[in-house]
Amino acid sequence: MKTSPAPFHIPLSRRRLLHSLLLTTGGVITGSVYAEALTLTPRATEGPYYPDHLPLDQDNDLTMILGGKAPASGIITEFGGRLLNVDGRPIRDAAVELWQADNNGCYIHSRGAQQGKERDPGFQGYGKVETNAKGEYRFRTILPGLYTGRTLHYHIRVKQNDKSMLTTQLFIAGVPQNDRDGILRSMGTAEQRLSVIREFTPKSPGSKELAAAWDIVIGHTPEDPEQSGRGPGGPPRRRDGDQDIKDALFGPSF
Repeated sequence: MKTSPAPFHIPLSRRRLLHSLLLTTGGVITGSVYAEALTLTPRATEGPYYPDHLPLDQDNDLTMILGGKAPASGIITEFGGRLLNVDGRPIRDAAVELWQADNNGCYIHSRGAQQGKERDPGFQGYGKVETNAKGEYRFRTILPGLYTGRTLHYHIRVKQNDKSMLTTQLFIAGVPQNDRDGILRSMGTAEQRLSVIREFTPKSPGSKELAAAWDIVIGHTPEDPEQSGRGPGGPPRRRDGDQDIKDALFGPSF
């Protein structure tokens, strides 16, 4: 799959800030002022299920495995945006990795299948993409499965020159479990937490595919191994709550 261009997305609160800056500076915004309008994407634990055996197919479309007979089960989602540094400049030729649970709440890890469940053979589970000249990246995947103790989330890592610059997680606005997710609640300041919660909306009226825009802002210093270390945990177990999530995203008529 070729990555399609993604528009540069500035969250609404940031748009209002930039608009006010334009009014007060006569339309001139310096790099240092613009940088103040950016929020560093907070770090998060890698978790226990980064693939211990990477799949042969590692592109940015996780919904169909190369040579596969059927697409992945689940709700199709797309998200993308730009990778930026703290000065607001796009970062090109950086690797953005994604790994997540499939529709059954299972990861492509030797211990990633929850009890009584099987991993979806049609789901790639892991993908990566290099940012283009504008710093753009994009993934096509599915809504992650839900399991006990967590909310819906995507795992993301940014690498630059083979060095891990950021490990974080992306969350979905409106999911009831967000309010009590321990990892999300521990991720930096309130503004930083808001920066990793994106609104996924239907791609078009009546569509069952969801899409979101998300810009990732990273610092200049590679992260310490401890910061990207895997947290504790065993095989995930599914949690009843799928219908609550669907109602939150699509409305009760889904």
